[in-house]
Amino acid sequence: MGVCCGVTKVEMLFLRSIRNWIILSCLLSAPPVLASARVAGTVQVAATVGVAATVQVASTAPVMTAGLDTIPRPVGYINDFEHLFTPGQIDTLDNLLHDYEQRTTIEIAVLTADSSLTMYGNFDFFTLKTMSAWRIGKKESDNGMLIGISRSFRKIRIQNGSGIEKVLPNADTKKIIDESFIPFFKKGQYYEGVLNGLKTLMQRLE
Repeated sequence: MGVCCGVTKVEMLFLRSIRNWIILSCLLSAPPVLASARVAGTVQVAATVGVAATVQVASTAPVMTAGLDTIPRPVGYINDFEHLFTPGQIDTLDNLLHDYEQRTTIEIAVLTADSSLTMYGNFDFFTLKTMSAWRIGKKESDNGMLIGISRSFRKIRIQNGSGIEKVLPNADTKKIIDESFIPFFKKGQYYEGVLNGLKTLMQRLE
């Protein structure tokens, strides 16, 4: 019987079968792809910045999803994972959005994100998945909005529920981005830009 490097052919065949069994076991035990919830009817409007949710939860541990994105747990109306705002600024924006929801039932959340949560090419879809996972807006009216901002990616994207789209079409949303958000972002004034943009959106939706 032939021998290769001290191992018989029978032994080699046995080792190969063990290796193949291990590979198959790993494939079968891989976690399933997580499905996004309630994505129908969302509006995607994007603009590139020219510079360099409403539910409180106890845990801030991230939720891993398929691909390279990490959907974080919402911590309030303002979810500043890129650290663009001071604590006082977060309180001001958070109270503004809370009072607005109490008055109109419209839910608006702000998310800031960098490469620790997603990649440049995934940012638009990442905001869509985040809006779905956070279930922003009332279920019966789909009146939620997520404003996604990334200073490091130089991007802003607004995702609108179908109920918002009825009164705020894509073209109007993009105009607000261009005129109310971006001029401040170009000067590095992210808080001022978000505050001004939010007030413009609120006035438009009322």
